Amino acid sequence: MSHRGQWSEHEARGVLVAWSKSGQSLERFAKERGLVPQRIRWWKAKLEGKSMALVRAESSMALLPVQVTEPAPPKRGEPVAVYLRSGHIVKVGRGFDEEAFARVVAVLEGA
Repeated sequence: MSHRGQWSEHEARGVLVAWSKSGQSLERFAKERGLVPQRIRWWKAKLEGKSMALVRAESSMALLPVQVTEPAPPKRGEPVAVYLRSGHIVKVGRGFDEEAFARVVAVLEGA
């Protein structure tokens, strides 16, 4: 994430999640990371009207059942993106190591 320039919504949500988990005041959190508190306030206000599920999400992981209605052949070499509650995105391709993936997810989710 760039500290200069504009943030994407994804980057802003990541900052808000990190701030929420830190337990710090906004000013202290921003100062320790070289961020401008007003930018964080602006994004918080902008996103309050939208779903804040990522910010309010519990740190526990859960697998949810899914149903594939029409299997599509995978595109060669195209990664699958996994969006985590922490705001991180992990991309994996064919033949990924499931155990390594589970460890990465646990670290990113703060387990």
